[in-house]
Amino acid sequence: MVCQTQNDYICKWVPQKGEFLKILLELEASPEPRNCTWCGNDRVYRCLDCLHQPLFCTECCQKSHESLPFHRIQQQTGDFYEESALHMTGIQFHLGHGRAPCPQVITQAQPAAGEPLPMDDQAWEYVEDIEENPKHLHPPAGSRYLTIMDVTGVHFIVVNWCECGTAETQYIQLLRAKLFPSTFEKPSTAFTFAVLDDFLRDNLECGTSSMNYYSKLCQITSSVFPHLVPDRYCELLQVVQKWWYLKLLKWNGFQGTARSAGKGGLALFCMACPQPGINVDTNEDLDQ
Repeated sequence: MVCQTQNDYICKWVPQKGEFLKILLELEASPEPRNCTWCGNDRVYRCLDCLHQPLFCTECCQKSHESLPFHRIQQQTGDFYEESALHMTGIQFHLGHGRAPCPQVITQAQPAAGEPLPMDDQAWEYVEDIEENPKHLHPPAGSRYLTIMDVTGVHFIVVNWCECGTAETQYIQLLRAKLFPSTFEKPSTAFTFAVLDDFLRDNLECGTSSMNYYSKLCQITSSVFPHLVPDRYCELLQVVQKWWYLKLLKWNGFQGTARSAGKGGLALFCMACPQPGINVDTNEDLDQ
């Protein structure tokens, strides 16, 4: 059996590079016919994270992403696709009832997709020069929303909390949805469990610093205007520390508040380290 080198594989690929490039360019253009994949009506959006980049009308885009609120989408402007966001389709995130709306809450209507989203006086966030920002970086107006960090970037998501008489606190509702809040009272920022795990892997295997990792999220959110993405770097720092500590507690068998980790309780046992009475004579002077 002849072992091929990396150069052999590249030499075989070079004659096909034109075909590869053609497909890449075709994926940038809008396919024909330009109809919604679900209902056949005129399309407005295409999803970059769904398989085959399907086209959707506004209603179908919203319905198909109710359980995928962190996908990246683009909006057709007539001549080209521009970056957009799922909150512009009117999608909302319901907590406390398994993605179903709370019966005690009347869902607030959202502005139509593509309309300007002015800053509301009661909004939780303040974004400087909001009118100059691209549309997908405008936070939703007239409603409460969360700024959520995911591996697909920074997202604004309209949130409807459970307000039943037996409803859990807001940060518990977020945790049950696999979202880690940055604060306990009136949380306005949250991180998906996936992005926290991804950062730990990048930090361990690639040596990625927290600042570089957040810069990557900003680039994913908007490669042209990364400086306009909301700054949640400080929140990332403190949330990652909590997440890493909780992971250590879970891996070491700690549960709830039944017992706390004592000094050295989260350290990994090393068989090669000196263990008096096991692999080292108790009478031996270890300092020599």
